[in-house]
Amino acid sequence: MSEKQAVVLIHGIGEQKPMSTLRGFVSAVWSSNTAIHHKFAGSAVWSKPDALSRSFELRRLTTPQNAAGLRTDFYEFYWAHLLQGTSYGHVLAWARSLLLRRPSTVPRQLRSLYWVLLGLLGAAMVFLLRAAYLGASGGSTVPPLLSLLCSFILFPLAGFLVLRVVGDAARYLHVSPTNIHARHEIRQLGVDLLKELHKPEHSYSRIVVVGHSLGSVIGYDILTHAWINYHDHTETAPSAPRPMEALDNLESLAAEATKDTERVQSAQRLYFEELKTNGCGWLVSDFVTLGSPLAHASILLARDSTDLQRKQEDRELPTCLPTLESAVRDGKTVKRFSFEVGRGRRDEHRLPHHAAVFAPTRWTNLFFPSTAIFWGDPVGGPLKAAMGLGVRDVPVRTSQNAGLFSHTRYWSQAKQTTDATHIAALRDALDLSDRKGLNK
Repeated sequence: MSEKQAVVLIHGIGEQKPMSTLRGFVSAVWSSNTAIHHKFAGSAVWSKPDALSRSFELRRLTTPQNAAGLRTDFYEFYWAHLLQGTSYGHVLAWARSLLLRRPSTVPRQLRSLYWVLLGLLGAAMVFLLRAAYLGASGGSTVPPLLSLLCSFILFPLAGFLVLRVVGDAARYLHVSPTNIHARHEIRQLGVDLLKELHKPEHSYSRIVVVGHSLGSVIGYDILTHAWINYHDHTETAPSAPRPMEALDNLESLAAEATKDTERVQSAQRLYFEELKTNGCGWLVSDFVTLGSPLAHASILLARDSTDLQRKQEDRELPTCLPTLESAVRDGKTVKRFSFEVGRGRRDEHRLPHHAAVFAPTRWTNLFFPSTAIFWGDPVGGPLKAAMGLGVRDVPVRTSQNAGLFSHTRYWSQAKQTTDATHIAALRDALDLSDRKGLNK
């Protein structure tokens, strides 16, 4: 029997329908990707019951073995139904936390958008105040045509965008009492799905988690909370020494603060395999983010860049590579993200700490560079500065819509010019043939 791998896609904001995102994604990375098809098995995709997601709306899309002898099960982690009932109050509370701040704390790539939003907000306030004043004085408020336009087109459209699109981000990213339950439900459902996929009866050799837009933040949270069930896989030192060469090498790269992500990701895969050899059941080899707002983590996950750094150093927010800690060994100070288990022995077995999920798990981030707000993807961006030097940032291009509003185009296969790179980059990040793995 051929080996199996699982890919979990986490959708982004908006009125998402179950399976609509996954089908387009599978078409781009598998069905049309003839380079990885087995010459006899072909490009078939079978829709099978999804018994792991606890939703009758979802299906598992299964492929035959590919050219490398691997079969792939594609799952969608669907969460939109858990964020219903969004009100303008939810959105305004989040907007206030983002806009009413010192401009110097706004990430550089967002400053143009920040000033535009402030300008629009100011203009809207002036318009409303003027309308109220004229109405109170008995004068004409607005022309009839403009009134009709606002009543039947502009206001309903703005309401839809605010509540159904921006509202998802506001509910999940704003930590307030009214949002805590929904945030917990989404994370718990995602952690439960990952735990199911890890069970031996499913026989997966690796799992790839893909997050688009807000789905990348949800994926980050799910991995953070799922990892704590696997990292501490033994409480005592083993009876015989276990290999830790890959761990030593990866910690050396982290201490070196290398920016060579090719070296880092090769070392991470070696450590992924070493952990499995040493009895750890963790199977998530890759995290792939598309148009991720984590590029703006300093204002989405923290108050500012200083607060973000503190949370990362306190191991509240995992980084890639993991946060290091100093320890004295044989009179020398060493930096590690692992800790020792055993009874006072000097050759203790070492385990990664609770925020070291991106030691065995590689992180690849795709983004459309943004210019003048409307071209490219202002939501996403490079993640190295915010989430760690081990993240492999991949800028991509598309010719669709002349590059306008590209945030939803990461797996879109509409007619392209020859300089489009997004589909090839996505296929390379997923690596469904696992050619970047060991002995492939």
